[in-house]
Amino acid sequence: GLMRIVFVVKRQSEYFREADEWRVEFSRETGQTVEIVDPETIEGEIFASARDIMQYPCVVVLGAGGEVVKKWSGSPLPQFDQVSYVLRSV
Repeated sequence: GLMRIVFVVKRQSEYFREADEWRVEFSRETGQTVEIVDPETIEGEIFASARDIMQYPCVVVLGAGGEVVKKWSGSPLPQFDQVSYVLRSV
């Protein structure tokens, strides 16, 4: 319930289309919303640096307090069941 899934990816990168497809498919399969954060915006840069995210694309699961529960950086993107497992196990 209180967990957030955030996809940190530059909108101007070759990964953006893949990230967006991942987000749409994941939401369709799990009913979970995935937010997209662009680290080249001011808010995105703050979000990423506060959570030590240096490599993109990055899928991050945040707990209720905004803390990082799990993150996957770079390619390949995580499997949906890897992400769902983390959501269930908290």
